[in-house]
Amino acid sequence: MKKLVIDIETVGIPWEEHDPYVREYLMKGLNEGDAEETRRAGGLSPFRGKIIAIGVIRLDDGRSCALYEVPGQTEMQVEKVGTRTYVSGTEKQILEKFWEWFDNDSRFISFNGRQFDGPFLMIRSAINGVPPKRDLVGYRYQLHPNCDLREALNFFGTTRDRNFKFNLDLACKSFGVQTSKGEGIDGRSVGAWYDAGRHREIADYCLEDVRATSELYEKLVPTILMGNKEFRDAEEREARGTRKTAEEPIVIPSSEAPFVEAVTQTSLALTASLDVTTPAAAGTLQAIVFEKLIAPDEPEEEIPSGI
Repeated sequence: MKKLVIDIETVGIPWEEHDPYVREYLMKGLNEGDAEETRRAGGLSPFRGKIIAIGVIRLDDGRSCALYEVPGQTEMQVEKVGTRTYVSGTEKQILEKFWEWFDNDSRFISFNGRQFDGPFLMIRSAINGVPPKRDLVGYRYQLHPNCDLREALNFFGTTRDRNFKFNLDLACKSFGVQTSKGEGIDGRSVGAWYDAGRHREIADYCLEDVRATSELYEKLVPTILMGNKEFRDAEEREARGTRKTAEEPIVIPSSEAPFVEAVTQTSLALTASLDVTTPAAAGTLQAIVFEKLIAPDEPEEEIPSGI
């Protein structure tokens, strides 16, 4: 099972580029203060904004990828730096690349992904003519295959009291995880960086958010997340599959060895495990085994675990 930790960065489409009817619809009934806020908040809506960066970390091998949009760039470019891959291009191109990574059972791990990242990715994909490969929202009260850490920490909206208010930064600091936020660096900087052409820096900032989310996830797996049935069942299925894969394979005798010799060696090993101390020819082994199995007065011996 792939476990993909994901975060996105978005910006609003310039207000003047919207259709006049759309602008009128959005402004209807608003006072001046709310109207100004609406004009600035386009990046929070997939209908009025676009995705400019997608950060992904694959937990099983630590590889990460930053996909980011560069205005005016029409050909997709790929650059590898260690375990990190950078993919740049149009919004449509980075969305197409993003969906290539998902398998049916991939776990989508996010912070507020059910309310924001998931719907935004699916709607912007549809707007760009890119079929979403999977539902990234899903049934609310499950933490697999869509694992929203914010939903886990507010218990699916149960604790929406103002005293329970938190964001990724606060949650990470509470659990001892280093956050991506620093002096003058947070989500509010993204729009200004985008206008200034700092697209690669936005991609790196997005990956730092993903890194913080992945470390928070690891803190929550053995504590809060395992309390969710769907999550726990998925973890147990994966553990069973890992154990099965790790089992020592059956050793098949070499094709050069005669079949009778292979059978004899197997019988000798079984006889030894039953504590037969006198040497026996291969032809008498079956009788010895039966004698041990049907002996009425001897207690049953435990077969060694190595057999």
